[in-house]
Amino acid sequence: MHLFPKAQRGFTLIELMIGITVFGILLAVAVPSFLETVRNNRIRGENNQFIGALNLARSEALKRGSSVSVCASADSLTCSGVTNWTTGYIIFDDPNGNGSADVADTVLQTFGAAPPEFTLTATNRSFVRFGPSGMAPAGAEIFDLVRTGCTGMHARRINVSLVGRVATSTVVCP
Repeated sequence: MHLFPKAQRGFTLIELMIGITVFGILLAVAVPSFLETVRNNRIRGENNQFIGALNLARSEALKRGSSVSVCASADSLTCSGVTNWTTGYIIFDDPNGNGSADVADTVLQTFGAAPPEFTLTATNRSFVRFGPSGMAPAGAEIFDLVRTGCTGMHARRINVSLVGRVATSTVVCP
């Protein structure tokens, strides 16, 4: 004979509903923050890829002892001549220093189009040229990397200085 009733197993309906409510509240708080983290990581990845391309071009110019340029390109073979770099860009040996991928120039590396949620635009030119000393003799250039629907301080500005130094900063979305 048992004096105590059998131990209860499982949850009551009220306990289950409270648990689901708490889980829903936690999910509602966590998901927007997680999505923002994913978006920030994507723009950082695009930013780092572009900075890496510019630094590669500069180091190749130093290594080769001749001009190396980076330009906007839609077909990965020739320069498109536009300041919108979203369609992709190429790095090429540019011994004549004209900033255009001629038939005699060697394409060193190609980069495809940015994902559709990003735009990469230059302020002034469709190319950046690094001379044999690693400097950018055509002058400083500024690039803006912006995510579609960007709000707050989430855009990136990439600066190429006259001495060839590449730097990035976070700026307010336009």
